Amino acid sequence: MIRTISLTSAGPAATEAIATRLALGLRGGDVVALSGPLGAGKTCFVRGLARGLGLDSREVSSPTFVLRQEYVRGTVRLAHLDAYRLGGEEELESVGWDELLAERDAIIAVEWPERIAASLPEARIDVALVHDGPSSRTIVVKTALPGRLHGLVGGHGRCPTCGRPVPGGAADFPFCTTRCRDADLHGWLSERFAISDGGGDE
Repeated sequence: MIRTISLTSAGPAATEAIATRLALGLRGGDVVALSGPLGAGKTCFVRGLARGLGLDSREVSSPTFVLRQEYVRGTVRLAHLDAYRLGGEEELESVGWDELLAERDAIIAVEWPERIAASLPEARIDVALVHDGPSSRTIVVKTALPGRLHGLVGGHGRCPTCGRPVPGGAADFPFCTTRCRDADLHGWLSERFAISDGGGDE
């Protein structure tokens, strides 16, 4: 059965927060297809996915010119593809699409999925971002995969700073408080944490 959830975002921070909550239910091998016009917030949404997966969201940028980027921390892997500049399905080989799907360990986020519609797995998570105004968006998430929308309907996680449980709808999610969010940010700014090059945990 296909399940659909429609949410309203007031701006980029809210879009990221929605994606962060969605990330709670994702599993290796999942494909998230992100559709919407230019400026709708697709790359912003991927930043939220990265944040929800415990990756550094500041590393995420549009992969338009390199087509594929990957973000890795320990065993967590997020592959980010932009199909906008692909001439069609036949060019997917250049980004290792078949191999990526076969590996089943990465979560794959695809911008402009309509360009490669025939190559997308039928079992996936579709996310449509629609302009409602200069900053506001309607975000429609649809999937038949079980459990994937758990974070959007009251799921929870654990604060990466102190380990306390955090409701999916918390204002500072995935952190339990602004203090924990600031402590995490201070760790990055003071270089106590390092960006992973794909090896082990920092």
